[in-house]
Amino acid sequence: MSQGSVLGPLLFLVYVNDLPDWIKTNIKMFADDTKLWSVIGKVEDSSCLQEDLLKLKEWSDKWLLRFHPEKCKVMHIGHNHSTQYHIEQDNQTYDLDSVDEEKDLGVITTHDLKFSK
Repeated sequence: MSQGSVLGPLLFLVYVNDLPDWIKTNIKMFADDTKLWSVIGKVEDSSCLQEDLLKLKEWSDKWLLRFHPEKCKVMHIGHNHSTQYHIEQDNQTYDLDSVDEEKDLGVITTHDLKFSK
């Protein structure tokens, strides 16, 4: 018995293919995972990243594809600016949690880029 479809993943990629067009900062996408990143050297840089998070809401509303705010996180690498980011979903604003490490595709990335884990 087959699980899912062969076309499902391809159709999903076609569906989300325009997401990078909405974003000014850097974006990486893999399957159903999306990461925004930017070098934050001044206040305007963090404002630009926050604007992109708001653009994600517009994109989400257009395509009726929801993000899971509880899965959205922020990692500051190489600095400790106390910038707070938020994402909007379903007429609510969610502050994004800041983390010191994140596991991605089996690789643990830490905020100080040390390989102790």
